[in-house]
Amino acid sequence: MADLVVRSRLTTGGAARGEHPPGIRREAPVLVTVYPVLDYFSVCPRCGYAAEASKTVRTFADGATDSETHITCGMPCGWQETR
Repeated sequence: MADLVVRSRLTTGGAARGEHPPGIRREAPVLVTVYPVLDYFSVCPRCGYAAEASKTVRTFADGATDSETHITCGMPCGWQETR
């Protein structure tokens, strides 16, 4: 089950190829889906409270996908990490 789905037809337009960092695609994704990671069992390294995770999957017009995992503290201590 997805928590959030965003559909987009935006393009970055006008940016030169050399302006994008390596590994970053020029075009905008056509579909962005955020899934909760239900089997993530870890604790916050800052305060020791249970951590929570979600996975963001970006799908591009050519069918390629890119994903990253966002990990945050379950309490508002402010700790977060992206993998």
